[in-house]
Amino acid sequence: MRRSLVLLLAAGALVAGCSGTKNGTASSESPFTTGAGSPSTTSALNGSSGSAPKVSSPLRTSSIESDACSALSAAKRSELGLGEGERGTTSVGQGCTLFAADDKLNQIDISPVLANKNGLSDVYDTKANNDYFEPTEVGGYPAVYAASLDARDKGKCGLFVGVTDQLAVNILVQYDNGPGASAPCPVALKVGEAMIETLKEG
Repeated sequence: MRRSLVLLLAAGALVAGCSGTKNGTASSESPFTTGAGSPSTTSALNGSSGSAPKVSSPLRTSSIESDACSALSAAKRSELGLGEGERGTTSVGQGCTLFAADDKLNQIDISPVLANKNGLSDVYDTKANNDYFEPTEVGGYPAVYAASLDARDKGKCGLFVGVTDQLAVNILVQYDNGPGASAPCPVALKVGEAMIETLKEG
């Protein structure tokens, strides 16, 4: 089994949940969540305020919109020590879970946030609902570390990457063992960089 993203969609915004472990398998009972909360009614009706940095060089995203596991090429998965992805449907759409090749308790979920039509700006517009919100860049693309519960010291880190002005991709790291368990956000960053490179290659 794999840990699942649980999405609460209110007024067109996302709260993506992830899980803890139970008897060495995945469950969906952890309170850790990543993503934006509910935007204001004005934002929901009139569109995003465009508060996030613009994506200067939009990427072609049709591949990951139809198959989230195509976000990382086989070569990039190998570089990162990840196995083949497992496709699954979440409330946000099609997602992909990848496990560390040497430890199934270390996993990464990649989900294009298709429900949010204003990309990273929808995440920015609801930053008040997050326990941490740290803008950054990933491979030259705007991004933000964000989650409604700060569990980074427990091996969990949420990262949103704006690949176009209309689409953000959620990278959710959940590491129980190894260096990533104490520093999960650098893992998310590496995955994001590998995703950008994969999408650039087409």
